[in-house]
Amino acid sequence: MSQETVQLVIDSVHEVLQEEGLEAVPLTGDSNVLEDTGLDSLALALVVVKLEEKTGQDPFANGFINFQTVGQLAALYKD
Repeated sequence: MSQETVQLVIDSVHEVLQEEGLEAVPLTGDSNVLEDTGLDSLALALVVVKLEEKTGQDPFANGFINFQTVGQLAALYKD
């Protein structure tokens, strides 16, 4: 996973936070996507949709893959 992919995930999370009226928080690859952002599972699904639109990849096509951190989510999207 590249730093570019991690930044893409961070940017997508920040977009959804803004859309949901939540405050943007500083994120790193080690940040917990739900606990550190205040996003709920529906908002997280919006993040995944944004990532699919931006990358053209759907790592969840065959079912949910468990992840907790920004870095773990970024690793699902091949560079």
